Amino acid sequence: MTTRRALLKSLGIGPGGGTEVTLQETVASEVIPLIRQKCFVRQVADKAKTLVNMTKPKIRVPKLVRAQGAYSVKAGQPAPEFRARMDSVPLEPEKIMAWLPIDSEVFEDSTIKDIEGILKEEMAKEFAQAEELAFLLGDTDIHHDDGDPRNVFDGLLKQAAATPHVYDATLDDTEGTTPVSNIIRAIANLGIYGRNKRELVVMVGTGWEQALIRNKAFQTMSAYAFGSGAGIFSGEIGRIGGAPVVATTFLDAQPGESTSKAFVMHQSCFAIGDWQKFSINTYNEILSQTDQVAIRARERIAFTVRYAEAICEILNPPAFL
Repeated sequence: MTTRRALLKSLGIGPGGGTEVTLQETVASEVIPLIRQKCFVRQVADKAKTLVNMTKPKIRVPKLVRAQGAYSVKAGQPAPEFRARMDSVPLEPEKIMAWLPIDSEVFEDSTIKDIEGILKEEMAKEFAQAEELAFLLGDTDIHHDDGDPRNVFDGLLKQAAATPHVYDATLDDTEGTTPVSNIIRAIANLGIYGRNKRELVVMVGTGWEQALIRNKAFQTMSAYAFGSGAGIFSGEIGRIGGAPVVATTFLDAQPGESTSKAFVMHQSCFAIGDWQKFSINTYNEILSQTDQVAIRARERIAFTVRYAEAICEILNPPAFL
């Protein structure tokens, strides 16, 4: 049986009444990678080298202001002015928290020795889901319910600035490639950002999954997932022309809606700042009437869109294809 004291000790905290401490370095080194394993948006940023470990509360990340920067020059002629320039965008961390009440019976009755491992997994899952919701659908102009992660950032879908593509259910219908053809049209709207398909990510709801897997123009994971350097994202279901396709329930149609959400983007269009200050509180007394111990976990994470024009929304895709 795992005791309450043993659990708190394993998490790097004492059994006191709510004093906040930072996780021991070894525990933080376990929880933070777990979040990265579960949050596919973090994985995309990591691949694009835009997942930044922050060393101070506010930093700026570079952004190339698009203009022609390379020219052909004839022999003996001066080179034209170099018009591309570097700018920067700010990264400021916001707070995300999770509250986990645990019944005393969990400690008394459980035969599972690694309860602390399970709790670390649960904490990582909660934070990964909150981050994905904020990164994908954040909208600071709409007041969501108190504590909703969408309140902290303007997400990828909110900031999509490429010309949107309206889903066309008749596109290549006779060929049976309608979903893929609509995605390809959206990629075309990215302009220069869509040139290298391997640098893109396609984000769709899970309602797309069956239609895409059945589609002859879609490359399923069985064709590449087991090769060296496959680089699979969490939730990846296949590829279109080399572009990974990720399905997530956060883009599914909500109750009462007839359409889902979808978009394509360049992997480097955003940046995430990881403040790496992951802390927890434990409360024995506040829940004494219910005989529970509560663990409150807290992190600070930053997010910004660098190139809004590198995100193209697909408007009005059916809830189920």
